[in-house]
Amino acid sequence: MTADTASEALPQGWPAGFEIAGVRATLLSDGDADLFVALYGDPGTMRHVAPVLDHHAATRAFAAARRQMQAAPPVARYWCLDTASGARGLLSLVADADGRAAETGLLLPPTMQAQGVATTALGHLRDAVLRAGAFDALWTRHRVGHAAAIGLMRRLGFMPEAPADGWQRWRLDRRTWRALVDAPPAD
Repeated sequence: MTADTASEALPQGWPAGFEIAGVRATLLSDGDADLFVALYGDPGTMRHVAPVLDHHAATRAFAAARRQMQAAPPVARYWCLDTASGARGLLSLVADADGRAAETGLLLPPTMQAQGVATTALGHLRDAVLRAGAFDALWTRHRVGHAAAIGLMRRLGFMPEAPADGWQRWRLDRRTWRALVDAPPAD
């Protein structure tokens, strides 16, 4: 199996790509290094995420992400997010060591923030992997006090856990998700 073939051999329930509500997600490829490095090096993008990475550290992080995607079986997926305006971001799904839960996250430049991109992309990914039974739960984290992320997590049905070390962690198990999607719409 070649590296390109391995990157396309997705575990059950992990979407290869998708397009929904003006957001197109495609698997991160070797040609996306410049986007990855630029986002991880941008203070506006990283302000609620983690420290900004210098070029060398961001390049190493990109190589690690590609290795995770090409592992057999893959342990992570990263997608490039594109909008009609030309703005580009990243979406990720990284399986926990036991393979029953996964961390998901978004990295959006300021031009993609507060535009509905996060709700659309993460909501679609949430539904795809939980519906398929790929994981028992999804979780995510952000810096404590990040109001936009708090709103996003609440909209998507994630439940807050106790903050620790400056991080707010959220979790959504398949049973809670199922109750959300099966519930009649609110009037």
